Order: sequence, then C-alpha cells, then structure tokens
Amino acid sequence: MKKVKEKYTFIDLFAGLSGIRIGFEQAASDLGVKTQCALTSEIKPAAIEALKNRYPNEKVDYNIYDVHANMIPEGIDVLLGGFPCQPFSAAGKGLGFLDTRGTLFFEIERIIHEFTQRGQKPAGFILENVEGLMKHGGEVKGSPYGKTLTTIVTKLELAGYNVEVLLLDSADFGLAQSRKRVYILGIDKTRGKIDVKDLPHSSKKFGEVKESGLPTDNGDFAKALLKHYKPEEIEGKYIKDKRGGSRNIQYLEMPEALPLTLSIYPFFHFGYLAKWINVLC
Repeated sequence: MKKVKEKYTFIDLFAGLSGIRIGFEQAASDLGVKTQCALTSEIKPAAIEALKNRYPNEKVDYNIYDVHANMIPEGIDVLLGGFPCQPFSAAGKGLGFLDTRGTLFFEIERIIHEFTQRGQKPAGFILENVEGLMKHGGEVKGSPYGKTLTTIVTKLELAGYNVEVLLLDSADFGLAQSRKRVYILGIDKTRGKIDVKDLPHSSKKFGEVKESGLPTDNGDFAKALLKHYKPEEIEGKYIKDKRGGSRNIQYLEMPEALPLTLSIYPFFHFGYLAKWINVLC
C-alpha cells in the first residue's frame, strides 16, 4: 500500500447516532490511519443527546442549512452523510424529492461545491440510505437505478467524482441480522477509481452471538414487544412496521446506531477503506 496521509479530516452530516462515523473511525484505526471529525450535523433531539454523550467535547447539533465550507478553513478529506431516508423508505409515503427531507441530498452537493470553489475539493465521500432509494422514482432508460438515484449519481459525477453504488446486506458482513442499505461511494476523478468487486463476506447466526441469563432491555420498544411475547419466543422472528409517522417502530427508543456500526465496520475494515486509502494517496 502507498504511504497514507498522517490524518484524514472528515465531516459527519445527518449523523443520527453516528453509526457511519463509528465504523469509519474503528476501521481506520485498525488500519493505522488517524482521523479527525471537523463537524457534526444533526437536529433530532434524541440523536443530539446521544451524540453529546459520546462526544462531550464536540458541537454535534449543527443544522445542515448552517454548514458552510468556510467553517473549516483547512478543508476536509472525507464527507460522511446518511441523508434522511424517510422519503425513500417503504415505511414512508415514498415522495422522494417532493418531500422536503428528500431534497436534503442537495445540501450535501452544495457543501461539496463550496469546498471545491475554495480549492479544497474533498477527496471522497460515503453516503448511506435505505434500499428503497435504488429504484425510487420509476425506471430510467439506460440506468440501473430509479429516477431519484440516477439524479443523485449524475449530480455527484458532475461534481467531479467517480461514483459507485452498492446495495449491501449486513448479514453478508458478519452481523446476525439482515439490514440492507445503499452506499454511494465517491472518489475525486483525478485520483482514480475503486474496485468494489469481490469484497470478502462472512456470516453469523444469532445463536452464535446471543447472550443468555441477562435482563431484557428496558426501552419503550422492548416493553411493548414483551407485553405480547416471552423473550424465548422472539428468537428467529423479525418485525416489519409500515404504519409510518410517530407510531412507527423506528421512532421508539432503540439502539439504532449499533446494527449500522456492526454492519459497516467489516465493510470498511476488510474491503472498502483499505482500497479507498490506496486510491486517495
């Protein structure tokens, strides 16, 4: 591998509970690469509370509309962003760009352009969203994606990046849970491309990782579930909630960052990040 930079600076947009950041930092650390988060953007109160607890010395509640390149004079190397998924999710109304939240991708595009105009074009980015983004908006002739994702990829390519889109399932990366997510990966065109083929896969069954004899979780979601089922009756089951709105299970108290971290970490560590760093240098 080529000699890498001493430290990679990144920003974390639409951070949620920082699942992408945690996986990115852990994998980079294991590969001997130092990282520094220069800015975190999040507005959901519950997520901000969790972020403040994890990163007590950082400001973690920037509104995306208030984020500008001139806030980071030294520039950034990497942009991370899990832009809002509700407009593209099967659990929502599927309005895409017609939903205000669906247009927030364009804030990522704006921020990239601002850095570029300052002569500080980010070397790459990692964006994440739900599986529904793949075909959202209807078929586009000549494109493997739906209209929405085709627009996103086109915008990023016009910004000067080689773009790869992957639909990954956490079950293929050592997590005993199937959780499909779209990852949009970009590298500055002047730096080359990334080979994302033949990423090493691994699998685990729940029985291999489960713990026994421990008290059940005390969150709202667990309490509601255990009103109807005994703990031993839940094993091997999955839950799908299409109600949307504030009653959807994603709005209950759940450790959402953990599955994302567990699934993205081996993806970064064993496959993508090592290849990416080699291209960035």
